[in-house]
Amino acid sequence: MSSSFHASTVDWLGCWIAAGQVKPGETLKVEADLGEQLGVSRTVIREAIKTLVAKGMLEVGPKVGTRVLPVRRWNLFDPQVVGWLSRSGLPENFVDDLLDLRRTIEPMAVRWACERATVEQVQAVLQAYNALERAVDSGVDYNRADQFFHECILAASHNQFIEQMVPALGALLAVSFEVSAADPDELRRTLPIHKDMAEAIAARDAARGVWACMTLIDNADLAIKRFYPKVMADKKAG
Repeated sequence: MSSSFHASTVDWLGCWIAAGQVKPGETLKVEADLGEQLGVSRTVIREAIKTLVAKGMLEVGPKVGTRVLPVRRWNLFDPQVVGWLSRSGLPENFVDDLLDLRRTIEPMAVRWACERATVEQVQAVLQAYNALERAVDSGVDYNRADQFFHECILAASHNQFIEQMVPALGALLAVSFEVSAADPDELRRTLPIHKDMAEAIAARDAARGVWACMTLIDNADLAIKRFYPKVMADKKAG
């Protein structure tokens, strides 16, 4: 079985399910029909279904066939699952839950980064901020630079659970940044707050760092509430 066939089939099925083409509780087409539709063998379909079962999206049973599970059962810490959901527009409650998650994890990660970051990690955070500043001035991919900045801080927390969650948290952060950055003034308005956070980590000033982090998340919340409908409408139109 070609790995490229497998990967593309998993991606197509995952995106198709995440877009709501098959509702939770409904059964997928039989493997032969899906294979004919996608131009791949039943073996490829079967292996793709196993992958989506492992991601919590599908359930296979002898009497019920292959059923789609509710989103709450999906592995939302899987970057691929988050990517599929974000392609078709996330429900507003998902974004609200994401902001709650950020409020739960990021301020403590900043505090621990202030206390535990190595000299090299402090330099990495400062360099990531400089790249963020350049991205605002040059108009290049600000969201990716912003995501990398936050990933550097999460890694500097020296908490092994948070470190293992960095890839998934990065994907979730990207969703949050995509929506909040729809505000054309948001980028320059929040740049000084990012600087505060980076300088606080360098100065080992946990109180200043946590304040800056919470301020950033609150700003993102306000921007999302203002611009969420437009971003989602653009996604669906595209």
